[in-house]
Amino acid sequence: MASEITEQYLKVIYNLTEDGRAAKTTDIANTLGIAPASVTQMLHKLAKQGYIKHEPYRGTVLSQRGKRIARRVARKHRLLERFLSDMVGIETEAGHDQACRMEHALSNEAEEALCKMMNHPATCPHGKQIPKCERGITCEECAQQALKLSDVEEGRTAIVSHLVSKNKEELCRTLAMGFVPGARVTVEKRLPLGGPIIVNLKGTRIAIARSIGDALRMVEAS
Repeated sequence: MASEITEQYLKVIYNLTEDGRAAKTTDIANTLGIAPASVTQMLHKLAKQGYIKHEPYRGTVLSQRGKRIARRVARKHRLLERFLSDMVGIETEAGHDQACRMEHALSNEAEEALCKMMNHPATCPHGKQIPKCERGITCEECAQQALKLSDVEEGRTAIVSHLVSKNKEELCRTLAMGFVPGARVTVEKRLPLGGPIIVNLKGTRIAIARSIGDALRMVEAS
């Protein structure tokens, strides 16, 4: 497993080489805010480990191994920036700094749930493309794998996959109620004429509005 500092270097090189050009040592140093001599030393280490291809005076590019790691970290970073900007209301630059600290700790499962919750965003707040996930399916196929809580039959138990809502207050309120990814929910009764849905969550009976039932995406429990 790559260290946090290795991931950071690879992500920076990924960002600098998205236009197809090699990354200059000075540009890497400026981005990281450290001395070029320290960057050169680290680049030699990364090259020996097979993460990059580095040629003095010509620049640095990622190997296939390094690119896989860098794309994953860049994806998490840009998803977090989108979340912090759209859902939390944090300014773009502050969100960037916060995402840098969070990206290394975000699990692959949490990244997947975050992407689904935000309805598979294509770009970060800076306009950069969010790399596609490595699940081997399209965003449309991914979205179709989950069903609305409103559609879960009475007496069936399902697991919260993610929430789809553009209403930040509703989203935060739903999460605070305990409807977080991974939570098991049993549908006890669906009242007619668009009435609330009675569910059991961790032994507690809760009546939720149909709007929340429509926002909650579930996968069937095994």
